[in-house]
Amino acid sequence: MIELDRGDFLRLGASGIVVAAAAGLVPATADAQAAVNPQGDDIAYLSFATIAERASRDIYRAAYRQAGAGFSSAERRHLNKVASVKRSHILRLDAGLGSDAPLTADFVTVLPKDAVKTRARALSIASKLETLLIRVYLNGVGYAADSGTRLLLGRLLAYDAQSLGWLNLRHGKPSPSGLMSPIDLEPAADALDGFLSTPDFPD
Repeated sequence: MIELDRGDFLRLGASGIVVAAAAGLVPATADAQAAVNPQGDDIAYLSFATIAERASRDIYRAAYRQAGAGFSSAERRHLNKVASVKRSHILRLDAGLGSDAPLTADFVTVLPKDAVKTRARALSIASKLETLLIRVYLNGVGYAADSGTRLLLGRLLAYDAQSLGWLNLRHGKPSPSGLMSPIDLEPAADALDGFLSTPDFPD
């Protein structure tokens, strides 16, 4: 087994750890009691998901906490609720990964300047990350080897699709006109790297 410490993770970035998992450098040691038993590349899907869901949770939290962003009281309650649900999703993903789940100290979410200063900006960045998650989950549902992993990814896909619909409706975006395309893990992880930084970034 090759262990990745914090420095290794930060040097590799999200794409590095996903590729390492897919290559079998990070073996699956899922809880024996869990329904999820990732096999081979399944570990990469779960590794990506738990990192990306943390970033998504942090965006919702930041939007909820941003005073004067223009969200109504009902919208702020929804943002807070989604952030809490995301936390429960992260716990499920980490349980599936077992001892191979990344530590929270290994990375932090970093948002672009003024990302949640206005309602429109917050909705836009949240939509961008939800879209990335959905496209990865589409890939995982199609190609994960373990049925429990596919089911978990499918459930996450359903929730995040609903979340994206809520965001787009409030952003005034038109209804989708076609099917969303899956995305491979490597380019998805490269996109996710833009949301991650070193642990020295303030909470």
